[in-house]
Amino acid sequence: MTSPAAARPPAPPTTPGASAPAAPSAAPAAQPRPTSLGHGLLVMGDLWNLLLVRSLLTGGPARFLDLKAALGISDPVLSRRLRDLAADGVIAGEEYTASPPRLEYRLTGTGADLWPVYVALHVWDRRWAPASPLRLHAALRHAKCGRRTDPVFGCGACGAIGLSARDTAAEVDTSIPFASANPRRRYHRSASAAGAAGDPSASTGTGAGAAAAASAGAAAGTASAAVLADRTSTSLLAAAFLGNHRFGDFQALLHDTAPQTLTARLGLLTEQAILAKTPLREGGRRHGYRLTPKGHDFFPTFAFLIAWSGRRFQDDGRPGVAIVHRACGQPLVPRWTCNACNEPLDGAEFTADA
Repeated sequence: MTSPAAARPPAPPTTPGASAPAAPSAAPAAQPRPTSLGHGLLVMGDLWNLLLVRSLLTGGPARFLDLKAALGISDPVLSRRLRDLAADGVIAGEEYTASPPRLEYRLTGTGADLWPVYVALHVWDRRWAPASPLRLHAALRHAKCGRRTDPVFGCGACGAIGLSARDTAAEVDTSIPFASANPRRRYHRSASAAGAAGDPSASTGTGAGAAAAASAGAAAGTASAAVLADRTSTSLLAAAFLGNHRFGDFQALLHDTAPQTLTARLGLLTEQAILAKTPLREGGRRHGYRLTPKGHDFFPTFAFLIAWSGRRFQDDGRPGVAIVHRACGQPLVPRWTCNACNEPLDGAEFTADA
């Protein structure tokens, strides 16, 4: 979630006089430490990371060469993603051969704790992107009751189910600098991620797996992972959930994003029917952007990501946004309930569709 931008410091004065010795160049300003949510977005706001964790979560490939072949990812990109995921405590490598040394990767407790986020992505894809090549084609089975389930979103604080964003109130902590709540992404936006997000300017060619799938993303329906992996789209959706509708409001929150980029992303989200362009006033000529039912259905993904980030990166401080369930007045504790046994989902496993 985004927060209002902090005021920018004035530019340092230049040294007068051409013959004067050049002033020493200032060191680049250190990036503020991210909030817990900001740290979570650094980890999960990347398409390759999302696909790598999903592979381990669902019993897919777990070794370097197998992951490379399955995802169509280059050696340097895969090496860096695995290294960063291990540094963040999401995965761990276990040596399965000593000569040459090779590792098999598994999820740590922090990584396994992401399963509710992936359930949210899976539920969204089943409804809104059933033909997307990036969608996980699998049935969700509740490990406790053993039956297939269509999970229902609710509040664990009071037990209510069937909730949506309209049943909650969210507030941004304005005391947190913008750069902490929404830090710069670690990686350049890959061609595969851009193509999957429906960006017509994207060029693919990073591999036959995810990259080829991404090139057909817009036509088949944009998968949730592609939406989450695009930082600007994620920030715009978060701002919309917080009640922002005007272009100027989005621009104020995402002040480091070029206006043309905001315009392009708003256009894409509108084309994908995640946002709708509507008049700000009846009969007025100025328009704003509002969440559609498809956009509202992305709320559980945000809610579980905020909760996961708070649990796993709490040393980074406050999450930057608070969500309250209006009916019970308590902080929202996002929870999935199994529609087959009406019990809370305390774990999940994916099995292939019959």
